[in-house]
Amino acid sequence: MGTLFSGNWFVALIILVSTLWGASYFFNKQKEIDEEENYRKELATRDKLNELPNFKVSQRYISPDGTTTLAIDEHSKQFSIAKYDRIPKSYKYSELLKSEIVTDGMSITSTNRGSQIGGALLGGLLTGGVGAIIGGLSASKSTEEKIKKIELVVVVNDSTVPVHRIAFLDSSSPYAKSSTEYKEAYDKAYHCHQLMSVLIRQADEDDRNTELPAIESSDQTNHIEDTKENRRNSTPEEAISLNISIADEIKKLAELRDEGILTSEEFENQKKKLLIYG
Repeated sequence: MGTLFSGNWFVALIILVSTLWGASYFFNKQKEIDEEENYRKELATRDKLNELPNFKVSQRYISPDGTTTLAIDEHSKQFSIAKYDRIPKSYKYSELLKSEIVTDGMSITSTNRGSQIGGALLGGLLTGGVGAIIGGLSASKSTEEKIKKIELVVVVNDSTVPVHRIAFLDSSSPYAKSSTEYKEAYDKAYHCHQLMSVLIRQADEDDRNTELPAIESSDQTNHIEDTKENRRNSTPEEAISLNISIADEIKKLAELRDEGILTSEEFENQKKKLLIYG
């Protein structure tokens, strides 16, 4: 009886070990197949990026499954979010409207274009079908302790494909926020989000540099027109008084020039402004 029991125990142990070994083998084999497939997709995405004209990658991030690559060309101020199975397209920094980190469908942090031009472009997209997508993402904060998915959502000024998603974590089983897997994925997502935020700020700065001269030019034009109108409507006495005032100001400028406080060029510029604007 004891011998039979010992024999059954030994057989059970052999079966258990064989089962565990088989499961481990197939798990590792499947992991190897998945890694090879991901690498194939990564190479396909890289080849597609090489097809982009006048685009030289200076920074890139590749999603864990190899399907998506975020690439930046700092020299030409362009970026691309390339998919292994799509024709790639590059965008100027100015076409980047929003960057947002989303975990399990809930917004964590976001950066929007803040300039007048960028805000108008983003507003135009929000009034369309894209608004429902972005609005839904931005509705709440994630409070879950376990997360299955971490994405970077990027909105561009492109009516064809305005929203791009890059997965940093995409698992059927949730990971605790204290886990290494979650922390590593979130750190990468946050790094890329900060990078996109820098591009947004650069685009805003470029917009402001474009907007300011236009505003100043408009203000100057309005001031000139107002001055002309005032001169046309002024009485002879007012016109004489205005001319005397301008002459006095020019005389003061000439004295500053003669004393070396103003250069000849500065004197001419200030005199021109007085004669034009009054």
